[in-house]
Amino acid sequence: MSRLWLWFIVNITIIQARYIRLPTVNCSESSPIGTSITQLLDVLPSSNWEFTFLTQTSLKTYFLLDNLKGTITIKRLLDRENLCHLNLCSCSNECLIKLEINAISDIYTHLLSLPIIIFDENDNYCYFSNEIFHLNISENIRINTRIILPLAYDPDLTPNNIQSYYFQTNNYTEFYLDNHLTPSIIIMKELDRELIDKYDFNFCAYEGINEHKRSCCTKIIIRITDINDNSAKFQYNQRLPFIINVSELTAINTELIQMKAFDPDEGLNGQIEYSFSKWTLLDKTIQHIFYLDSNNGSIILLKQLDYEKRNNYELQIQAKDLGPNAIPTYATVIIQVIDENDCIPEIYTFSPPDIPLINNTIINIFENISLNTPILYLTVSDCDTGENGRVTIELISSNSIVELQNIDNNTSILLTNTLFNREEKSSHTFSIIIYDHGKPPHSLINTFDLHLMDINDCFPYFNSSINYTFIINENNKENSLLHTIQAYDLDENDQITFDLKFSNQHDKNLFYINKQNQLIIRKSLDYEHQSFYYFTLIAQDLIGHQTLSPIYIYLNDLNDNPVKFLKNFTQLKIQDNQPSGTFLTHIQAEDKDKNYPIMYYIHPFDLNYIQNFLELNPNGSLHTKIKFNSKQITKLHFRIIANDSLYIDMITIEILISYKPILKTSSPYCFVIQNHDYIRIQLESYNNVSFSIRNPSSTDLKLFSNGTLIVKSLIRKYSFDIYLEDNSSSSIFTNFKLSIQPDCGNHIFNEQIIIICLIFLIIIIILIIIYLCLQQKQVLNKQINITPSSSLNDTLFFSSSPSPQFTAMTIISSPSSSSSTHQQTNQSSSLSSSTSSTYIKMSRSFDDDMI
Repeated sequence: MSRLWLWFIVNITIIQARYIRLPTVNCSESSPIGTSITQLLDVLPSSNWEFTFLTQTSLKTYFLLDNLKGTITIKRLLDRENLCHLNLCSCSNECLIKLEINAISDIYTHLLSLPIIIFDENDNYCYFSNEIFHLNISENIRINTRIILPLAYDPDLTPNNIQSYYFQTNNYTEFYLDNHLTPSIIIMKELDRELIDKYDFNFCAYEGINEHKRSCCTKIIIRITDINDNSAKFQYNQRLPFIINVSELTAINTELIQMKAFDPDEGLNGQIEYSFSKWTLLDKTIQHIFYLDSNNGSIILLKQLDYEKRNNYELQIQAKDLGPNAIPTYATVIIQVIDENDCIPEIYTFSPPDIPLINNTIINIFENISLNTPILYLTVSDCDTGENGRVTIELISSNSIVELQNIDNNTSILLTNTLFNREEKSSHTFSIIIYDHGKPPHSLINTFDLHLMDINDCFPYFNSSINYTFIINENNKENSLLHTIQAYDLDENDQITFDLKFSNQHDKNLFYINKQNQLIIRKSLDYEHQSFYYFTLIAQDLIGHQTLSPIYIYLNDLNDNPVKFLKNFTQLKIQDNQPSGTFLTHIQAEDKDKNYPIMYYIHPFDLNYIQNFLELNPNGSLHTKIKFNSKQITKLHFRIIANDSLYIDMITIEILISYKPILKTSSPYCFVIQNHDYIRIQLESYNNVSFSIRNPSSTDLKLFSNGTLIVKSLIRKYSFDIYLEDNSSSSIFTNFKLSIQPDCGNHIFNEQIIIICLIFLIIIIILIIIYLCLQQKQVLNKQINITPSSSLNDTLFFSSSPSPQFTAMTIISSPSSSSSTHQQTNQSSSLSSSTSSTYIKMSRSFDDDMI
């Protein structure tokens, strides 16, 4: 500790004016009046000191400061609870206060900050608001029902406040005490009013710990009554408090929550009335701040909340039906007040003795002031808590003539950051911004002028803090004042004249400077004609020194041009059966104003009719809402209004619903094969349309515009797309399937019959061959040479209707019993064999007609 004091003394010796944070002093709230807190002379160098309080709050009324010796003693009792009530320190955390003392001697001046922590003592007794509390409960109350008991009060902090609750004697097994900080009794057994109609308890609470424990008691009388057999039940969990967070800026008459309860009974037994419990009504502030609607359980805010005064409220809501002997149901609502950033930061300034501070904004210093010399002390504060009360101070000036150094979280010092020369600049301006870290943040800007002195010859100059960039509205009045020009010259008694230099000669007729050095706009400006102007301001002294400054003028676009459609009527067409949500068009109107969006909507007189069919987005996008059928509706006629928030225009829209060509021939389509090289198939449509083929599976397909399809007479399957088109619409039918078969009705069955016949024929041939072999064997046995000679004169014809495979079938056979004397006149056609031969010849004939 001695080294710390030595460090303070060494630094005080080196720096003549500085901010000193003293070590924290601990003090009990029970400290008697006249107790010495600290001795300031012990931490300062030897000198003739004079001490005064800088603290402007009521804190200084609790302490007495010896202005010569620096002794601080207790002037009033430091009641922590009273300081908390006055919002001079925290109610829930340690009670920390700060004293600001100004120490001045012949050669020194210091700001002393003395933190003091006030310790809580167990100096308050706990108490109940009443000596006797009466509770009425029904005999058919349910087991495990929780009944809230009255709370005891103790303003001390933990562990000096209420620690727990207990019954002095509890001879009843029907009740169990839940002794949490929100005490309640729980029904453990069924009650019977005819056996016991009253229960008496001595209900106590104790506060403090160890040997400092103290208790307070009250009497609770529970009477058992007869009521209806159903009680109200809250929709929220009644065993746990329902916690809601409410901003302290919530508007008056806002409904915070509705504590809805239900009762299955009918009539008055099921009609619920809501009220605050007796324990809640004991807190008088709740009735002034919150209103409970007895009919629907809504909790309404009656008075503005203030986090700095109180940050939470516990409301016990009672719901009770209107039947006889109604059983009240309780639910606890804890309203936690959210701290909002409703306090604006404050700043306090003072300067060293040798630097005058005028009106807290003008600082006069000598031009030969040393570098890093303190010129201003700043202290900030904010009554909010947490991030809302954390304040930051920053230097926002663009120049670097001063430097801001933070001493602690709330105090900063301004130091010179350059060597000044009045011949260059006689005065400087800088700004300090202080802002808290709440949402939204509050800020405060203080601007200071730093004045110097001397003379010399210099060029004219403009104030660096003035930006000659102007943003004005178009359509200004003629000869309107834009700005009063100011320029400075370090030379005394020098006169400055102003002139304008234009790169665009047309702008020369629009602006001029009058004798009062005012920049005048000669004519009314139009944003649509020109939105930006640039020219140069010239400041000239008597000997011709010139200083130039650019001037930028930006025009704000006003809504001075009406919105306009290029035409007042347009016609749209839509196909039949288009899906809902189909995009029709984008309505577009023109407006010369660029910064005012155009909103589109259907005329109110047409809206009831059109809104069932169409949907118009505010950006002008028009979509369908249904699938149109031209047989039901052929035309829609309505108006659309364009609005740019000031002007409107209207266009008439007519929508024609046209049909879509439909193919009548269905897919898949089967066609019976014919005895021709090509097959002609006529496709049909419900409308007079033109046909064309797309994506055919074979080059054998050819489709004419009248719907005639030509295909080779082959048994096979095809697929292709059919495109239909009329004068106003078109459609495409994809993957149309065509099958060429011998029998579309039962071609699979016919194929099975043919296979069976072939099998039967093969069996017959095998039998014939066996028979012939046997005959040949007999001939060999007789050793008879046989020279078979036969002609194709025995012919069997089997004919049938055209089948998928054959047009005609001819079977030629030569039996072994044919006469051996027959001679074949055509040597090439003779047959010579030891056995008879059988031939099957199949031929296919087709008509050679070409289509």
